[in-house]
Amino acid sequence: MPAESNSAAEQARRADEAFRRFLQRCWQHDVAPLLRDRQAETRRKTARSGGRWAALTGLAVDSLLHLKGRPFSRALAVLGSSAGALLPDLWDWSWLRAASVEARDFTEQQVVAAAGRLADDEALGLFGLSGDATEDDLRAAWRRIALRWHPDKAPDEAGRIEYHLRFVAYQNAHARLCEAFETQRLPRRPGS
Repeated sequence: MPAESNSAAEQARRADEAFRRFLQRCWQHDVAPLLRDRQAETRRKTARSGGRWAALTGLAVDSLLHLKGRPFSRALAVLGSSAGALLPDLWDWSWLRAASVEARDFTEQQVVAAAGRLADDEALGLFGLSGDATEDDLRAAWRRIALRWHPDKAPDEAGRIEYHLRFVAYQNAHARLCEAFETQRLPRRPGS
């Protein structure tokens, strides 16, 4: 029994990692480029505040080390501004929770479309399955995913947004894999 639970834990870890990679790719290619104009103000604000905090840190280091010309404050101000400008382009669940309903709906549409375009092996990877998985394996993985990520299982209202997005992405990938089994792009039984 411990080997089975180890296998299930490993499968869940692989599925989580595959989903994280899928979501990051979807964000970079499908969502972020279309939201760039909408996020321009956020980018400016985070660049300003990142630059300020980094410059203050640099000034503190410069004054502690008694450096003339403030090399740390200049270098850290540039790094802080750059990092602050990049932050809105990185996927973060807190961004989704704070996003407008319009941005959330748009993101959901893009993620669902990307899940429907996944290759068979990538879609199986979202469920922690390999290319030789059967329909029964998919059914068991889907049950596990549905129990874990169903929006009704969310701990709070903010978490419900994340759970909903994950669930619809998994749901679309599952539908795509069911179609792959029906058209026999994937084997129906072990050894076939």
